[in-house]
Amino acid sequence: MGALPNLGVFNRRNLIRFIHKVTTGASGAIASQDAPSDSGVTAVKTATKTGRYTLTLPSKFRKYDGGFVCVCGPDDAVYGAKSKGLPYIMRDNDIDGGAADGTIELQFLNPSTDATNYIDAELPDNTMFYVHIFVEQ
Repeated sequence: MGALPNLGVFNRRNLIRFIHKVTTGASGAIASQDAPSDSGVTAVKTATKTGRYTLTLPSKFRKYDGGFVCVCGPDDAVYGAKSKGLPYIMRDNDIDGGAADGTIELQFLNPSTDATNYIDAELPDNTMFYVHIFVEQ
């Protein structure tokens, strides 16, 4: 057990970081993911939404401190058309707001088909992504 809080985290007692790996198949369907017993997170493709995943944490937390995503594309092949998702946002914070049910949604986006707006977009098939979520207990 290391020092609490972690080095470099000033005045953030009880900070918890979740890391969850997801591999997509065709059309953004989840082909595999870390077991909840390994990562503490469960991901599901959000029904009727393009490029969106609902992430469920194992319990309720006092505060959501943000997070980020690392996308890991194919070995040598082209990543995908510009219409595929790469930028992302977190949305519908139900960790410390909204329904407070311990969920948050991850949305992948692309800017290529609309000159003024980002639009919801699927990742290329067979892409891995790693979600990092920070919360305070």
